[in-house]
Amino acid sequence: MTRRMAVAGSALMLAACAAASSAQPSRDLPGERETIHDWYVQADGTIRVQVRSNGCTTKESFEPVVMVDSRTRWSFTVELRRLQPDLCRAYLPEGVVLVWTRDDLGLPRGGTVRVINPQAPTPRPRR
Repeated sequence: MTRRMAVAGSALMLAACAAASSAQPSRDLPGERETIHDWYVQADGTIRVQVRSNGCTTKESFEPVVMVDSRTRWSFTVELRRLQPDLCRAYLPEGVVLVWTRDDLGLPRGGTVRVINPQAPTPRPRR
């Protein structure tokens, strides 16, 4: 519950000072901007993100930063910031898929959402 409130509070603070077309969060935020493999939004609004992993990556490894388009108030961007490095040594070339619901991110139903992290192609598994 506290995490949800922090995410929602961050979204409101960013919305208050966001420029009309702002989709770039401040560099002063915690963690590192993560390069991801892929992302998509399911019909129910759940966001699934395929991220790199060495075996120890979980949702708690990231802080999702939610920003709102100040022109529409119904268009949101999400940036994942890695808080904890994955120092494990598993071989997971496709990474792992992590899931956030709209409620997890404090997003209203009906709004559009996109993930703005840079993307790198998913390596093909060796045969």
